[in-house]
Amino acid sequence: MPRRPAQSGDKSPNTKDRVRFIFEPDRNSPNGITYSWLIHNAYDGKEKAAAATRSFWMPFAARDSGKISETELRELAQQCLWRLEEQMNYIRENFDLELPNRVIASTSTLNPPPVESSAVDSPGSQSSEDPFFGDLDLSIEDNMLGDIGDALG
Repeated sequence: MPRRPAQSGDKSPNTKDRVRFIFEPDRNSPNGITYSWLIHNAYDGKEKAAAATRSFWMPFAARDSGKISETELRELAQQCLWRLEEQMNYIRENFDLELPNRVIASTSTLNPPPVESSAVDSPGSQSSEDPFFGDLDLSIEDNMLGDIGDALG
């Protein structure tokens, strides 16, 4: 059963400030299929989802918080890169994939970098015709949260 949000008068010395994060995608959408699998089929699925989000976005959140030094921020960003590289290798190993030849230009904004791929589509690769990934947009938009709602408790 979900916990009710903390009321302003509910604070006690042992109560932590919490962030409440509600995500209710359509069960048949790519997000719904992914999160349903994580929750019902993966060991420690909620932590896996949280770790993935931290790996992608924590350096930006930490930088914008202004609470850590430049040295700590760079170390945090490096740790996130290592975690993302580990996940990329895990995917490659599980699906017998090679590292594609890609050129990625750097950017100082949150806009996605231009990507050029010299890898030729191989049999079994996902095409734009794919019914599962055909409508999946991995680009970053101003409203990137889509159907995610969050509230501070």
